[in-house]
Amino acid sequence: MKQMENTLSRWFKAARPIVPAMTALLSSSCCIIQLALNFFSFSCAGFAVLTPFRPILTAITIILLTYSFYARGWKDKKMAGTTLVSIVLLVSPEIVEWINQNQTQSQFLAVTTTYLVQLQGLGCIACANRIKSALLAVDVIESATVFFDNSSAVVRASQANVAHIVLDTIKGIDLKYDANILESW
Repeated sequence: MKQMENTLSRWFKAARPIVPAMTALLSSSCCIIQLALNFFSFSCAGFAVLTPFRPILTAITIILLTYSFYARGWKDKKMAGTTLVSIVLLVSPEIVEWINQNQTQSQFLAVTTTYLVQLQGLGCIACANRIKSALLAVDVIESATVFFDNSSAVVRASQANVAHIVLDTIKGIDLKYDANILESW
């Protein structure tokens, strides 16, 4: 019994620096894990179910980091690394959203058509980023901004009458995605 207590004590002591990073990863799982899966061409894994718990997981991470600093101090190198990783993981959804909405190409051709697209099937910000990347890979599409909050996109094309290309591109990413053109100008 004593040996089991010592083993558990050593395990908890060794895991202490990792736990804040793990809660931060869970807090940002709709982004980080999904972006990694998208990189390897996997579909959405459904981590968006954790999005409502993000504030709770963020608070737990901050409490764990605070406790760890209180218990171990500022000079511990493991804590410095854990803190850095945890902070990057905590803000990663905001970083992905910022990149997704602010990254546009600066040059447009003289004749452009802009489409307002309603999207279905968006589960998380990583899904929005996946659609944006697929749209920007099409030659006639000059810019694309995908809004996760209201499941829409604004797509600017260098040619007129390419709505079918926009819709086919979105629908071709994954069977769960669907799209409709709401407006064009």
